[in-house]
Amino acid sequence: MNIITWCNDNNGFLTAILSVVGLALSIIAIIVSIRTARLPYKKKLILGSSLSVQTQMIPGLSVQMDVAGVSASATNVGNRPISITYLGYAIKKDGKLNNLYPIDREFNCRVTLAPSEKTEQYFAKDELLKCFSRENRNIKLFVTVSDTEGKTYLKKAGTIGRLIDNLTIDI
Repeated sequence: MNIITWCNDNNGFLTAILSVVGLALSIIAIIVSIRTARLPYKKKLILGSSLSVQTQMIPGLSVQMDVAGVSASATNVGNRPISITYLGYAIKKDGKLNNLYPIDREFNCRVTLAPSEKTEQYFAKDELLKCFSRENRNIKLFVTVSDTEGKTYLKKAGTIGRLIDNLTIDI
């Protein structure tokens, strides 16, 4: 009975509390609807890096395996196509990101990835050793992608020293 009397005496206070609760629910509904509306336009890439190995059959039934190079890959896991202007490796030197371009061959990595498509860019062992032989071994190496909208995606891929060690290892 005391609760009913208190509510009757403090009608304005209860109205203010209910108004604040209603306002909070409205804000939550607006945020959810905006996020739902943006889902079809979501843009997201997954980057990867892998070593490429070549095998040779030697007479006498033995197999020789050598590291041939590395590959940088990008997979579109978003809900819309992404046009890529650069896919490869980069180093951070003096606070600036420097992309790696092959010296001895044409390099064209422009591609448009539809949702769930993957592309890969190959770098040979020799061209990587030429590019990185004079660099500090502790410089960080990144897989990087740039798109036509100006966004740059990065994923750490180790250091130059670790890459050189992996390329020169005997299997």
